[in-house]
Amino acid sequence: MSNPKIRSVIVEDEPEALDLLAGLLEATGEATVVASTTNPLEAVDLVLMHNPDILFLDIKMPGMSGFDIINEMNRLTELKPRVVFTTAHDEYAIKAFDFAAFDYLLKPIDPDRLSETLHRHSSQAGGAGNGNPGQQSFMNNEKILIFRGVTGVTFIDTDDVVYITADGNYSSFHFISGRVETVTALIGNIEMHLGKQFFRTGRSCIVNTAYLARIDMKQMTCVFIRGDKEFRCEISRDKVKMLMDFMKNRFSEF
Repeated sequence: MSNPKIRSVIVEDEPEALDLLAGLLEATGEATVVASTTNPLEAVDLVLMHNPDILFLDIKMPGMSGFDIINEMNRLTELKPRVVFTTAHDEYAIKAFDFAAFDYLLKPIDPDRLSETLHRHSSQAGGAGNGNPGQQSFMNNEKILIFRGVTGVTFIDTDDVVYITADGNYSSFHFISGRVETVTALIGNIEMHLGKQFFRTGRSCIVNTAYLARIDMKQMTCVFIRGDKEFRCEISRDKVKMLMDFMKNRFSEF
């Protein structure tokens, strides 16, 4: 039995952009547009009328911004569809997630990126909004981290991070694919937003224990193996027993 399609409402003041997004959503086969409008003043009424799973919401609109619409929704209704902001202006990214955005799509919207959003919606517990705790900011769900840099906004999916290293005010994320992404952020600040599978092995390294294969006591390194790839990260001697206890406790939870 196939899953029901994701019910979507689009609020976009430019008719061409609205039609394009609606077409992209329908083309996925996973979503259907139950209502749409180019008038932001109609947005809250459409949510009340259709109770969508996802609200695709432009940010910069005349008369009422996307942020204004969220404030109005919070004031008038307990319905909580997942909000996906769509905009051509990446400077709004951080503020968008302060408003508990489920996602943030830059125009022109990439079809593959849109599909990722829909897949993540379908895979997360709670499914549709309807008051469930699905509407969470990326920073709060301990899975996606957001960093704003000189050239734009960087999104880090922590499920794909093997370990993180620090170099002064910079931190580098080392991914299972071999990619390395460096951001301007202190490793201590990053640590506060990581999920419980992460462990601080020293002053300058945090590891994802989901990928941990063994601890090399001779070289004092954590060894991570995925397929034919091997990664290594230093661990201080005083952290070895702590990490072993941490892993025992993790396994006892299952």
